[in-house]
Amino acid sequence: MTRGSRTLLFVLAATAANILITAAAFVLLLVLYGLSLGRILPPGAAAPAIILCFIAAVLLSAFVYKKGLDWARKKWRLEEKLGFSPKRD
Repeated sequence: MTRGSRTLLFVLAATAANILITAAAFVLLLVLYGLSLGRILPPGAAAPAIILCFIAAVLLSAFVYKKGLDWARKKWRLEEKLGFSPKRD
């Protein structure tokens, strides 16, 4: 397997993982909203809460993605195996 194909598979897997993390965080935040503020606020206030949950889920998944990528880069020496380096000297 060439470096290019390994890189492509890594990018596809990392993208799929990021989408799954975003979806899980979004559902978790919506459940938390439903169990807390959703019981107090009127139904008309749900739209802004859903937007805020989505934005928070995207930010949370970006943070988890970066930390996970840093961890994987150190553990498996990804620069050597995939042929890219995030730091340009």
